[in-house]
Amino acid sequence: MFELLSLYQILFIILAILSISFVLGIYKNDKVSIKITVLWIISWILLVIISLIPNSTTFLANHLGIGRGIDLLGIIGVLGAYYLIFRLYLKIEDINQNINKLVTEIAILNENHDDKK
Repeated sequence: MFELLSLYQILFIILAILSISFVLGIYKNDKVSIKITVLWIISWILLVIISLIPNSTTFLANHLGIGRGIDLLGIIGVLGAYYLIFRLYLKIEDINQNINKLVTEIAILNENHDDKK
């Protein structure tokens, strides 16, 4: 079977194994949740399947009414990027609100401390 694989497929499999190992290492250090870990592992497995069976994207694209498999991957990539940007925006807004709340509480504490002097 390995003689049938092209160089990019072998490299992609190695990259996927290294990436999955990296994600599992990050998970073990409690840097990401199990949900994110599983999402990344599934993503890498799907990308390996796509690299091993390139016509799978064309097959799926045709069933979804999209012309080519690469177009389907592009659409999924753009939608995924917009989703990630939206999630980052929400996270930044949450952090901003927390900072504003902390600054307000510190200002109130400092004002109360100054009044007691």
